[in-house]
Amino acid sequence: MDKPIKVPDDAKSLHKDGLEFQQFGRHEEAISCFDKALEIEPHNAEFLYDKAISLQTMLRFEDAIKYYDAVLKIESDSFASLINKGLCLSTPSINRQEEALLCFEEALGIDPDDLGALSLKGYSLDSLGRYREAIGCFDKVLEQQPNELNISVNKGLALLHLGKYDEAIAYFDKVLEYEPDNLFASEWKKDAEKMREKDLFS
Repeated sequence: MDKPIKVPDDAKSLHKDGLEFQQFGRHEEAISCFDKALEIEPHNAEFLYDKAISLQTMLRFEDAIKYYDAVLKIESDSFASLINKGLCLSTPSINRQEEALLCFEEALGIDPDDLGALSLKGYSLDSLGRYREAIGCFDKVLEQQPNELNISVNKGLALLHLGKYDEAIAYFDKVLEYEPDNLFASEWKKDAEKMREKDLFS
């Protein structure tokens, strides 16, 4: 009687090994495990997603986007894939803000109450110069999280772009009250004061 053939590590075991490597920041080894798992189960959305996470962490944004797209072909309602794809698209090296905005809007279609997705939509709108719409997003976040300082800084900056200097300064002051060393709020407050003075005497 023939001896049973030894089966190599199955996909789940390879995936588990990949997650362990990922946890310790060993992303090349993690990707190697995910690739072997994907050879066995090429359409496993979880494997594809976790490979995308490692690629994104390694700043290989274009490659990560391809894998998030592969997940979304299988699971079109993958909230996390939409968010992470949007984050990749919005990085300065990629800077495809219109596409990033669409990702965040799709994510909000899945979970309209997610404040993280709403914040990211606001950041994308701000990057596109759509300041009033960005402020609308920031206001909704601040209604729920009034002490979210990053949002307050970004709302102040959007107001500054719209020439609403006093309102912008008020938001920067709010941030500086909680974080006196916040460099962004401090510098943009100075810019707002200079621009306000220039307008007064022009």
